[in-house]
Amino acid sequence: MNLKNQIELELYFADHFDTILFPVLADMYLEQDDLKRARKVCDIGLKHHKNNSAGLFILAQVEKAEGNYKETEKSLERILLYTHDHLAAAEMLCEIQTVLGRASNRLLKSWKHVLSLNPDHKTAQNFINKVESADTTPKSKTNLKPQKIATVKPNQKEKPSVKQRPIAHPVSIEPEEPLKVSSRLATFTLVAVLKNQGLFEQALEVLDALEEKGESLESISLERDTIHTLIQNSKKD
Repeated sequence: MNLKNQIELELYFADHFDTILFPVLADMYLEQDDLKRARKVCDIGLKHHKNNSAGLFILAQVEKAEGNYKETEKSLERILLYTHDHLAAAEMLCEIQTVLGRASNRLLKSWKHVLSLNPDHKTAQNFINKVESADTTPKSKTNLKPQKIATVKPNQKEKPSVKQRPIAHPVSIEPEEPLKVSSRLATFTLVAVLKNQGLFEQALEVLDALEEKGESLESISLERDTIHTLIQNSKKD
């Protein structure tokens, strides 16, 4: 059987629902953006091979394309439970958890797993360094000693006390090599999350993917201008 021939695969699958080859057909449908058929093939195949990592990964992509982020997360976690070294699933899980706004300690665990699979992963390195350096920063102790009350002499005007607050600047943790984001994962929500975390180059890459998908050029252009401004400001700081 020719695995590149869709008709042959469809005929074979119709007679063999228990075939281990179901992810091949499901992936063909996914490439054609036929999400309904891709999901159906995965659902049938996973009934017979419930922990098949290839089938679960395609199902995760279908869930993501349909905006079911929590279901996507579940599928990816299931993959990594049985296929610990699935790098693509590990990377995708980090992206999805970022979009879902998961806690930093949960994201840290996911990024550390990515780094264990790929020690040269720049985004994982930068995220882990950022979080761990923030955790080890010593916090200033509160001064509990009573403050002296200043006495004002007659005919002497009291000078107002002005406390100067430190100006917080956004911290940029630009990776040397931006994380590759597939067009199916690209959303304006992900752009906003990456932008707020200081991952400007990644945010620009997601905008490129959105442009390829045919999203609003006006919105994309506005986001690009904003990000370029943030990059310039971070360099000045």
